[in-house]
Amino acid sequence: MAGVASDLVEAVERTGGLRVRLWPLLVAVSLVLLVGATAAVAALWLASGQVKTASYVVDGSPSGVQIRVVSGDVVLLGGAQGSVAVRRTDRSTFGHGPIEWRRMVGGRLEIASTCPRLVVGDCAASYRVAVPDNVPVSIRTDHGTIRVEGYRGSAALTTGTGAILVDAFCGYTLRATSARGDVSVVTSCAPQQLEAHSASGDVSVTVPVDHYRIDASAGGGPATVRGLTSDPNAPWEIQALSTSGDVTVQAGA
Repeated sequence: MAGVASDLVEAVERTGGLRVRLWPLLVAVSLVLLVGATAAVAALWLASGQVKTASYVVDGSPSGVQIRVVSGDVVLLGGAQGSVAVRRTDRSTFGHGPIEWRRMVGGRLEIASTCPRLVVGDCAASYRVAVPDNVPVSIRTDHGTIRVEGYRGSAALTTGTGAILVDAFCGYTLRATSARGDVSVVTSCAPQQLEAHSASGDVSVTVPVDHYRIDASAGGGPATVRGLTSDPNAPWEIQALSTSGDVTVQAGA
């Protein structure tokens, strides 16, 4: 009996030792398979990714332009002559790309794009739009940057995640709002009403030297105002607010 018990203990010890030796090997094999699967998916993602560009022109000056984008950047250029020129760049993966709607409503041009929900991959539609002067513009993107250059008119700009960058603006009203991103505005003339807001980001406004009605606040505290005269009776109004970022309102060079 003692011999049988000894043999049994020895067998159990051998089996346990085998399990101990096999465990690191199983872990290593699992890691190799996981890395291989991840690399295969990444390679398939890269191979299936596509970038396409399309351009079109809307003849005549519409009464307004409205752009709504779920995912993608928007660049607005002013000074177009007699028509609205649009260039759209789509990014898609696994054949799933953005879908665009375009229509005229009461003389206003409406452009909208959306993307399907993807677990893996990328989908976005970025726009570059040139518009004539004095055509009101409304731009909204859920995820993307809005850039405005040399535009003369009234504009409402809103982004959920992304920055808003405005340069050489000259118009009656400008409203720029970002939920999570910086807002930077530079004007070439004194706007009648300028609003720049960010819930989580810095706000910078640069305007010509003049008297303004200024309402500026940074995270509930004071903002930096340089080179401008705050006058409650001034004809021009500036509102620059940030919930958790710095705010600067200053005179341009």
